[in-house]
Amino acid sequence: MTVEPGETRALLSGMHVVICDGAMGTMLHSAGIALDQSLGELNLSRPALVRDIHRAYLGAGAQLLQTNTFDSNRLRLARAGLQNRVSEINIAGARLAREAVELSGTSAAVAGSVGPPTGAGLVPRISPAERSSAVREQIAALADWVDLIVLETFGDVETLASAAEIARGECDLPIVAQLTFGYDGRTLRGEEPEAAAAVLGRLDIAAIGANCTVGPAVLQDVVAALARGCDLPISVQPNAGSPRRRGGTLRYAHNVDYFATAAGQFVANGASIVGGCCGTTPAHIRAMANALAGRAPLARPRSATPDPARVRAVATAAEPIARNAWLGHQFAVIAGMRAPRDVDLAGFLEQAEQLVAAGVDQLAIIDPDPPAARVNPVAAAVLLQQRLGDRVILQVEAADRSLAGLQADLLGAHALGLHVVVCRAGAPYVAGAYPEADSPWGVDAARLVGTVAGLNEGLDWRGVPMNSRTRFSIGASLDTAASDRERELDGVEEKVRAGADFLLTEPIYDVPAARESVLAARQRGIEVPIIAGVAAFENAVAVARLSLETPGTSLRAPEYARDPIALVLEVTALLGDLVCGLLVHAPARPDPSSNT
Repeated sequence: MTVEPGETRALLSGMHVVICDGAMGTMLHSAGIALDQSLGELNLSRPALVRDIHRAYLGAGAQLLQTNTFDSNRLRLARAGLQNRVSEINIAGARLAREAVELSGTSAAVAGSVGPPTGAGLVPRISPAERSSAVREQIAALADWVDLIVLETFGDVETLASAAEIARGECDLPIVAQLTFGYDGRTLRGEEPEAAAAVLGRLDIAAIGANCTVGPAVLQDVVAALARGCDLPISVQPNAGSPRRRGGTLRYAHNVDYFATAAGQFVANGASIVGGCCGTTPAHIRAMANALAGRAPLARPRSATPDPARVRAVATAAEPIARNAWLGHQFAVIAGMRAPRDVDLAGFLEQAEQLVAAGVDQLAIIDPDPPAARVNPVAAAVLLQQRLGDRVILQVEAADRSLAGLQADLLGAHALGLHVVVCRAGAPYVAGAYPEADSPWGVDAARLVGTVAGLNEGLDWRGVPMNSRTRFSIGASLDTAASDRERELDGVEEKVRAGADFLLTEPIYDVPAARESVLAARQRGIEVPIIAGVAAFENAVAVARLSLETPGTSLRAPEYARDPIALVLEVTALLGDLVCGLLVHAPARPDPSSNT
C-alpha cells in the first residue's frame, strides 16, 4: 500500500501524534546476529528476518517504519568489503520495509534510514568530499523506494545540516533530521538543543528531533528545548537506557511501562513523532502506542528564535606544527625509558637526568611493564617534560583499550604539552588466565593512528567534529624481524595511510635483515622518516623469549645475543643512510622491592 507524498507530509505535519518503530539492531542481535556484523548486509542474506522485525513493529502499532540501512553508506560498508553494493543493499532494505507494510495491510510510511557517513572505528583520514559523496550515494539509492528520509544519530549540527542539504539536493521527499545527545543534554559536540534547533529550523526539512545514546530521562528536557527553538514538528526516539555488556551481547533494562509513561511526557513537552532506538522492542512500541491512543499533540506557540551563533563552529586551530620538526636536521639520538613501577620517582628522574647529561636529544617513554602496579605512562612523560624541559615521546599501546579511553589519555597528554606519540598495537595482558585477545574493546594500531590523525583534523573517535584540533606528530611501528615481510609492510602502509608521520622500528638485532626491510619499505613508496630502535638483550631468558616465544619473528637465538655497543655501531654504520635517528632502550632500573 503506497503512501502518497502529500499523505506523508500530512503525517509529519505535527497535527497528529505519529508512532515510529523501535530498534532494528537490538532485534537482529537478539536473533543471534554478531555485534560486529554489517546489519545492512542482512537485507540480502537474511531478508525474511529483517522483514519479520518490520512486521512485528507494525503489529505493535508503528505508523512509520525505518529501513535497515543506517550503516549502509559506502564508507561504513567498506569495513565488510561491501562498498560496491551500496545501491543493492539500500534498495533491498527499502523493499523489505515496503513488503512488510503491504503484508500488514496498513498505510504506514517507509523512512529511509541514513546515519552519519563515518563512525567509531573508521579511520578518519576521509575527506569532507568523500563523506558528502557517501551520503549522496546512499540517499540517491533510497529516494525512489521510500516515503521520506530520516537522518539519524548525528553528533553535531554542522554534519547534520550538511546531510540535510545533500538530501534536499537529491530528492523532494520530506526529511526528518535527528541529533543525538549525551547525558549533559548537549550534542556529542557540546551544542545546546535550543540553539541547534534554531539552526536546523531554517532548513527545508519536515521535522527535527533527537534519538539514540540516552534514555527518556535526559531527552525529556531536550525535546522541550528543541520545541522552544523552532516551529518544526519534533521527533524523539530514546534508547531503552544504558546497555551492559554480557559476553558477546548487550543487555538493556526491561522498562516497557516506563516507556509508556515517558511517551505521554514527550508529547506534553512538544514531540509529535515518538518511537524508540537501541534496546527498544515491539513491546516498547506497543506500550507507547497504547498510551498515546487518541492523544493530540501539544499546541505550541510560535517559537522565539534563539541566537544560532550559540551553535559553535569548529575552531580553526593555529597553523599546525610541521609534523616532524622535532627531529631537526641532524641524526637524532633518543633514549627510551620505562614508566616506573613504584611511586618513588627519584630514581626514575635521576636516570633521565643522567641520560640528558650524556647528550641524548630526546627522551621516550617506551616498553610498558608487565601487568603490575605502575605509574601511568602519560604521567611519567609529563613529569619528564616538566622537569627536564626536553620534548618527550610517548608510546601509546592499543591492546585491551577502548578508543574512548585512549582518546581521553591522548587529549590529556596533548593539553599537558606532549605532542609526539608512537602508536603500537601492543600485546593483550595475561592476568592469571587467558588474554581476551578477541575483546570487542581491542583496537589495532592502524585504528589508533587514525584516531590520533582525526584529533589533528578536529574529529573525535566517533567522527564527531570537536571545537579544537590537536597537533600530534604520529609515529607507528615497523618490525624488521617479521617472518612475513610483505604482510608487515602491508600493515605499515595501512598505518601511513591512516596518518602516521614517522616510523619507529622494533628493536633491531639482525642489522643486515633490518636494512633489507627498510629498503623494501622505501621501494614500496613509504617515504616517511624512520627511526631505528636498539635494545640490548639483558639475559638468556630475554633472548629465548623474543626469538622463540614471539610469533611472527624470524630472529633466532643465540646468534643475536649481541654486545650492545657493537650493535649500536653496526646499526649506525649499516642503516645511517636510511634512517634519521636512533632510539636506544635504556637498561631497566633495578626493582626497588628487590633485595638484589
